[in-house]
Parts: sequence; C-alpha cells; structure tokens
Amino acid sequence: MTTSTTLQRDPADGRREPFSRADLERGPVHALHEGRWANAVVCTYESGGHRWVVKDFRTRSFLVRNLIGRLLIRRESRGLVKLAGVHGAPEGAFRIDAYALAYRFVPGTGLRRFTGELTPEFFPALERAVLEMHARGRIVHLDMRNADNILVTESGAPMLLDFQSHLALWWMPGPLRRFVQRIDCAAIYKHWARRSPETMGPERMALLDRINALRPLWAVRGYMGSSRDGSRTS
Repeated sequence: MTTSTTLQRDPADGRREPFSRADLERGPVHALHEGRWANAVVCTYESGGHRWVVKDFRTRSFLVRNLIGRLLIRRESRGLVKLAGVHGAPEGAFRIDAYALAYRFVPGTGLRRFTGELTPEFFPALERAVLEMHARGRIVHLDMRNADNILVTESGAPMLLDFQSHLALWWMPGPLRRFVQRIDCAAIYKHWARRSPETMGPERMALLDRINALRPLWAVRGYMGSSRDGSRTS
C-alpha cells in the first residue's frame, strides 16, 4: 500500500498535519462503516507509517454535510484536541477540513460485541481514564452507556470513542459539573455491573442506582445513535 507523507498546514493554528483532503482522495482508503444518512462515513487511511481512522461527512447530502457535518466535526475535533495525552483517548487527532477529522487507528473490538474475558484491570482502568478526561480534558463524554463507544484494545485496555456528544466543563457551576461527571461514571458502572458486579464495591453501585433513578427525567444521547468509530479490528 502506498503511503502519503504530504503534510497539510492547519490554517487555524499553523500546525503541520499528516495528510490532506487531496491525499485522502488519492487513496487508497478502506471502508469501516457507512453509517446512517446523518452520520459520518468511517474509513481507514495509511499515511506517514501510521493507520488512521477518518470520519468524513464530505459524501453526505449538501444539507447534512453543511448543517450537521461541519458542526459535529468541529465539535468532536475540539474535544479530541483537549484530550491529547489523556490515557484511553484517541491519539494524534486533527481536523482534515470542515467535513472530516482523523486520529490514530487502534485495533480492537467494541465492548458491545466483545465476547472474551475482560482483564480484572479493565474497568478500573476505564474509570481512571474517565476521571482523567474530566480533570485534564475538562470535558464530559455523555454517551458511554452506548457500549460501542468503549473499545477493548488487543492488549485488553479500554479506549473511549465518539466524542461528538461531549460538553465542556469550564462554564458549568459546581453542582451541575459534578452531576454530569456522575452521569459519565454511572455510564461505565452500567457496563461494570453487567460484566463484573462483584468487583464494583458499594459506592459505585450506589452511584449507579442514584443515576438510574433519575434517568426518566432526562435523555442524554449521541446524535442519531452511535457514529460507529472505526478504531477496532476491521
């Protein structure tokens, strides 16, 4: 497979990016998920000796790519940049153009489809990643109840995917900030309770019960379902 090493300058901050839209269109690319009509098309592309996940709205209808695609790509790319260096977050993220973003591909399987045995460290590591996301990235994910957004990597470690529903924490008053952080934690405790309830402990189970009791009062979901990020074995 040929690999492009062309570097694109990001006009927003002057950085040199690994590849451009022109590189991507020369291909080859490998489709992972076509997605629904209002979701990005997800594929992989090789450049600079690395395999990348690309989420791209460019081939969607004019209205979808301009009214939805631009917004979601800008939103998610900003969130991913904030998570640079956070364990369990996609690495090397950048915006290709107004319609697409990319980050490093990591082989693995979504938690929903994972049928193997999780390591005893999986959920504690996932919890640490979420707490680090809150503390260092200053964002909340808000769509981790969807098990497709949690990747089990080939090494058995967790990785978080699909940040298009995230919210920044900096503007929130203390009570609201703590509440949405608990929503994130309860989301991973939901999966923990299904897979390994005996290792949760009473405090985590109590938080999960409190948030579950409140769930009928609100709906925090990803836009039109999971966008099915492609950082998984193809």
